[in-house]
Amino acid sequence: MPPISRLPAIGLIAMAAGAHAQIVRQENTTLNLPASLPVASGYTTVNAIPFAGGGGMTFLNPVCTAFPNGETNRLYVAQRAGQVRVVNNLSAPNPSQAVFMDLGAYLTSMGQSLPFGDENGLLSMVFHPDYNDNGFFYLYFSITINGQLHQRLARFQAIGTPGSYNAAASADPATMTPLLTIYDEAVNHNGGDLAFGADGYLYLSLGDEGGGGDVYNNARFINKDFWGQLIRIDVDNRPENLAPNPHSQPASTSHPSAIHAGTYKVPADNPFIGFTSWHGQTIAPSTVRTEIYATGFRNPFRFTIDMPTGRLFLGDVGQLDWEEVDLVVKGGDYGWSWREGAHDFYQSATVPPRFPDNSPGTTNAKPAAGFTPIDPIFEYVSDNAAGSTIYGVSVCGGMVYRGNQLTELQGKYLFSDIFGGGGIIAALTETSPGVWTAQQIAIRPQIVDFGIDPRNGEPLLCSLQGTIYKLQRTGTTGTAPPPTLSGTGAFSSLVTLTPGTGVVPYDANVSFWSDHAIKSRWFSIPNATDTITFNATGNWSFPAGMVWIKHFDIETTRGNPATKRRLETRFLVKTATDVYGLSYKWRSDQTDADLVAESGLTEVIPSSSPSQTWRYPSRGECIMCHTAVGGHALSFNTPQLNRSRDYGAGLQNQIQALSDAGYFNTPVTGVNNLPAFAAATDTTQSLEWRVRSYLAVNCVQCHQPGGASQGTWDARFTTKTDSANLINGLLVNNDGDATNRFIVPGDAAHSMLLRRQQGAGISRMPPLGTLERDLVNEQLVSDWIASLTTRQSFAQWLAAQSPPVGGANDDPDGDGRGNLLEFLTGTDPNASSSGWSYGLMQVVGGVAQFQFTHPANRAAIIEVSSDLSAWRAWDAPGNTPQYPASDTPRTITAPPGSPDRFFRVRFEEL
Repeated sequence: MPPISRLPAIGLIAMAAGAHAQIVRQENTTLNLPASLPVASGYTTVNAIPFAGGGGMTFLNPVCTAFPNGETNRLYVAQRAGQVRVVNNLSAPNPSQAVFMDLGAYLTSMGQSLPFGDENGLLSMVFHPDYNDNGFFYLYFSITINGQLHQRLARFQAIGTPGSYNAAASADPATMTPLLTIYDEAVNHNGGDLAFGADGYLYLSLGDEGGGGDVYNNARFINKDFWGQLIRIDVDNRPENLAPNPHSQPASTSHPSAIHAGTYKVPADNPFIGFTSWHGQTIAPSTVRTEIYATGFRNPFRFTIDMPTGRLFLGDVGQLDWEEVDLVVKGGDYGWSWREGAHDFYQSATVPPRFPDNSPGTTNAKPAAGFTPIDPIFEYVSDNAAGSTIYGVSVCGGMVYRGNQLTELQGKYLFSDIFGGGGIIAALTETSPGVWTAQQIAIRPQIVDFGIDPRNGEPLLCSLQGTIYKLQRTGTTGTAPPPTLSGTGAFSSLVTLTPGTGVVPYDANVSFWSDHAIKSRWFSIPNATDTITFNATGNWSFPAGMVWIKHFDIETTRGNPATKRRLETRFLVKTATDVYGLSYKWRSDQTDADLVAESGLTEVIPSSSPSQTWRYPSRGECIMCHTAVGGHALSFNTPQLNRSRDYGAGLQNQIQALSDAGYFNTPVTGVNNLPAFAAATDTTQSLEWRVRSYLAVNCVQCHQPGGASQGTWDARFTTKTDSANLINGLLVNNDGDATNRFIVPGDAAHSMLLRRQQGAGISRMPPLGTLERDLVNEQLVSDWIASLTTRQSFAQWLAAQSPPVGGANDDPDGDGRGNLLEFLTGTDPNASSSGWSYGLMQVVGGVAQFQFTHPANRAAIIEVSSDLSAWRAWDAPGNTPQYPASDTPRTITAPPGSPDRFFRVRFEEL
């Protein structure tokens, strides 16, 4: 325990009248915003590529759609018989299509064939992430060679120029470079979906080879074939990755090895590398199919990787009773063929699947050890005998809705059953973590793929019958938002932008980066009774009907205040379960603002110099950022509002003012001890605290446990830096360089945080709400990276001491201060003379003053006690958690009426 001192009694001093300005809470009766947005009364499917004169484009048995990164006006359609077609001028009134490559005809000319009966055919297509530079794309298809059926994964190259392949009109099938050619004993359960992950690796799903009941005995093994697996491979042959294990298939007369040597590597962190046992059986590591990412599937025909979250959703077609949707994790075992869905599977009493090998006489008993299957997140039956509206016999994995035109579907997982109920299309909603509910939303037979429209990010539903569809509402129910800003009732005067009664202004310590805009903020709880639930370090809870308003001005000539004009006013409204957002675009005459369409708007700001493009967010984008884990209202929390503001009669702490006005469920105490974020330009605070403040404000809505992001780091300021996976933190996507980390001390080039800040388009973080680089915070992060070469964690500090000093509570120099305290105060654990001391405690004019040196980059909180047992933070002005840039003299003055107490200082690291 740090040294304890006792101060004499403190005299009382009367506060001057009017020292605390007041917010008088008032009802608001003018706001005219619906409790929730209108919702669809139903959906239908319509041709996504219509013609101006009527009708729309069709194809011959299309199986999937695709387009390369950066493309917005062309769509590629893979047809089952082997043609890849390209739709040109997609946004034109009458787009056209042409052959991009005819693989079927090419194979025929080579004395081979591409069968497309049963479940064979051209099954999937994906473009390399760097297609515009290298021209590579990948197909998974059926191929007959020497009369034997195989399934092949191959790379092809477009005809074009590096840096301009997106404009290529065709591809040469003779550029085919096979990666895998897998001998296939049956005509079904080929699986067949392809996708690149954010990690840059290629994922491929494969069924159990076919027949029924896993008759070829594949899905239970990780050391046999690729069948029944989801595999992940490195098609760029990165140096840190591994060569695959040999994979012989002697039954194939043309390809005795399924692997084409040298065409790919295995990611070094694939989950089954080095395994010596599986399902309770000993296996040789050299026989493991190290390409496997997850195992135990029957026919995973379609899967998707939701890029904002990194989640991998997969539809696995069942056999008798259960269709399933899986949330796939690395190394997961999904149970087939001991299980179908979440249920034990028995094909029949006489023909059970076999284990541990193909010998007769074995049973379907599950292993006594080593079998830990993962349940699907949703499963459904094959018929509607029980009254279910979701049923069928062939699930088609879909996609997470991330479009802008159907806001109510935002974040829901869409999927179909190819045959069930005439072609059921459904939406899965995660109502709470791990709890999913399904709703049938439309009917359309033979939907075999869910793609993305390059024009707008909306889903494209590919029907094997020949049409590419999109979803469209049949109608809506509910109250529409006001079409104009004046109609919202938020402001009593748009001329002066004066808020209405009960609409209260507030400020934030750190502003979310908004492309050079100048922002003003207000909130309102329209009635006078609902309250906010306060939390000192976490999210606040808000009542339904609460409204936040954010207004954006812009200097059309950057840096010239005289050119400032009104640009946009946004609303965030708390509903009973969530929030919704609205955007209003100011008219050129600045008299009013008009409601922006649900899908948002992107345009160049008129007369902007330099020219600047502005994004008015879609309603879907609003809720993508204003997440529940982020607290919905992202800057309405303790460390953001803990600052002073003038409410008309002098400065007052905002949180204290809100508490005094009755906005919280209980009065807030100890306001002086609450945390406050530090702005990037506040050089009195440490680089680390300013960076942590920036990350908490700009990233926490996704990057925290339970958040939507795929990253492994934690943006919450309450998580210590050394526990947040920031410094040398491993990445989900290392951008092709194994030496990249989240932050590398002293190495900006390999620090992905900085590179993502500097990125453009989808590679920039934050990914929404910004089209301009944030140079101030880029420099802040860069400076922090440079400074980290001398930063030590406590473990590093202990290891660096000579002679060794022991553990956290040891005191080698006998000065009464343990090693942890010596570390926090920057003193020498082997020299008692260097110990930190309080400095001066005195009474000046009847008021206690506590003077001390505050160590750099540490919080120092004075605590008080009357009995040396129960300690609490001293509620004195300035006794606030802050992390100074350097050792700083501080003086804390006791508030009036403070009784006789004991004092100590508690130190904390970031």
